[in-house]
Amino acid sequence: MPPVLYPSAAGLLWSCYERTMHFLTVLLFGTALSSPLPRQNGLLGVLDWSLKRKLTFNTDGEFKVVSFSDMHFGERNGDGTFASWGPEQDTNTTIVHSIILDQEKPDYVVFNGDLMTGENVFAFNATGYLDQMYGPTIQRGIPFSSTHGNHDNSNNITHLEEIEYEIAHYGGLSYTRADVGPRPYGCGNYWVLVYAREEDSAPAVVMWFFDSTSFVPDVPAPVPAEANYYWIDENTVPQYVETQSGLMKAVWGSLPPSLVFVHIPFQHSDDLCTLPTVGDHDDDPDPATQGFLNNAYTGLDLPAFQAIIGLAEGKNEVLAVTSGHDHGDSWCARSYNASGLALCFDGHSGYGGYVTPHSEVRNRRVFNLRLEDLSAVNGPMVETWNSYENKTTNDYFVLGPDFMKEYL
Repeated sequence: MPPVLYPSAAGLLWSCYERTMHFLTVLLFGTALSSPLPRQNGLLGVLDWSLKRKLTFNTDGEFKVVSFSDMHFGERNGDGTFASWGPEQDTNTTIVHSIILDQEKPDYVVFNGDLMTGENVFAFNATGYLDQMYGPTIQRGIPFSSTHGNHDNSNNITHLEEIEYEIAHYGGLSYTRADVGPRPYGCGNYWVLVYAREEDSAPAVVMWFFDSTSFVPDVPAPVPAEANYYWIDENTVPQYVETQSGLMKAVWGSLPPSLVFVHIPFQHSDDLCTLPTVGDHDDDPDPATQGFLNNAYTGLDLPAFQAIIGLAEGKNEVLAVTSGHDHGDSWCARSYNASGLALCFDGHSGYGGYVTPHSEVRNRRVFNLRLEDLSAVNGPMVETWNSYENKTTNDYFVLGPDFMKEYL
């Protein structure tokens, strides 16, 4: 007679987990989550740790994140007048990344949008620029993930194509996903967990990544109607954040502190840019922000912003929302005008893209998470500073309950 096949212990545990998640979903929301969520049961970011490294704090209780923005690989690609200019800038950008990675030795890297100048690349070679950008991080074996910006959607490349390429070629180190959002232009919305210890079942921090969409065509091509907006999708992402955070609280008992990454800053950054804060303000007082269409503010960035406020739970549980896009901005600020959220800018790490007086020396924002700071009595905190290609650092401060509290 044929052998009896018994399910593995891992399979039984996973089956129980799926049934539990389905039960919690129905209990919390009355029904299983429906479209547009790609899977209907459970927390979408829980991974099989036998296939991917479980992200944990180091033995000193620290976890450091470096956020690169606005690399703009592939600029002026194929332009005879500038045939050598683009490759030289791409090489310079990889040097910047190598210097900062060796200086900071991060536990995680974020590529926070405008990975390439998409309107300058061809379909046959666009994803090859990603190989160059990830190169220094891959060589050092550092886990990473990406958000995508306006220049990453163009005639010959889309956010979905970049995400699929990253997962297919670098899935061992890449934690990027496309959980929800309109495909192919705005689907890079997901979250990643960081645990205090390998044996923990509940994370210490959740990193959220959002797709700010938009499209930069190769002139004179038109902008596709389904990509002609400049904000996190208001129809799918708020529901995603609310349902996923609800499941997190149901499964883990509480919502961990969050770090949020999105390429294009929220419009509320306009309310903060004139405050006296350290860091570069070259793109002030009116940085390019989400929510605008044809130079008119739509307010359609607000549903996602309100969902992120929900993650803060009326406290300081959102440590920072950090963006790129405005190359000359590398500051953080906080006030009642942005509901107390700390809004930050990464600066400019690429040699492609426009340059401002204070972004000539390329830099990157660093977040240094410490377990003792996350459990502080008055609320969680995180250290942050700017790290530069000339091997210097600047603009150190601590984001937390006391940061700019005079403006709350």
